[in-house]
Amino acid sequence: MNIIPIYELSWQIIFLLFISFSFIGWVSEVTYVGFFSAHKFINRGFLHGPICPIYGVGGILILLLPQIILKSWILLFFSSMILCTIVEYFASWILEKIFHMKWWDYSKYRFNIHGRVCLLNSLLFGVLSVLIVYFVEPFILKFWQDFSLYWQGFFASGLLIILILDLIVTVKELVDFTATMKKIKTFSENLRAKFEKEEWFLGETLQEKLNSVKEYAKLKKDQIHQTLLDRIEVIQNEKRPVVERFLNKFPSAKSRKFKDELNLLKQRFINKKE
Repeated sequence: MNIIPIYELSWQIIFLLFISFSFIGWVSEVTYVGFFSAHKFINRGFLHGPICPIYGVGGILILLLPQIILKSWILLFFSSMILCTIVEYFASWILEKIFHMKWWDYSKYRFNIHGRVCLLNSLLFGVLSVLIVYFVEPFILKFWQDFSLYWQGFFASGLLIILILDLIVTVKELVDFTATMKKIKTFSENLRAKFEKEEWFLGETLQEKLNSVKEYAKLKKDQIHQTLLDRIEVIQNEKRPVVERFLNKFPSAKSRKFKDELNLLKQRFINKKE
């Protein structure tokens, strides 16, 4: 099998391959997680567009492997398993460091590493990589190379601009998500400091503690300021489209820093769906 080294390709073709792999990854995620697991359509991935860039990164890295590996499906399978597992683990780690969120969790699967990666996904990465390199990539490469240099540049530049805009919007939304949890955490800490010595301030979860304040206010209206109750109402019932979008995509998301706050938002999301 003759595989064209990726360093012999133009940047336009390399980027178009990246987008193509990202789209294939998105389709795989929607099919595997959405239709097979959740039995409904879920726009997987962080971005608004139909791509998962982590697959694009993995695909390009695989094509950078030595020819001796690419020409042996056994070596390709195991090399891709290892490489893609490293990419997924690093992506999970860096996202958690930046946004204090563990967006996916494979703890319930056997042979997982810190819940970030698992053997099942690694095996699927290996199979998908062999299929792409041997059957899909040659077709995609020929498809894009059939266009003139002008159109290759046009598509690559246009898709790059769309990707950058999507990244900017998504990063802003992730920052807003984190800011929302920070605000709730600050409020809950102030609430605990104010009422933790009161006998009526009960509950294991943040939701239960908020409800205990509301229940007490019904009995002692003059002791709980209405502004505080209004703030609790906002925290419990405010519409948060960005939060709902991410929780719909990543229902297993966890956070060590914002554990109570995230659970509160999850419960609100679950109640709304029901």
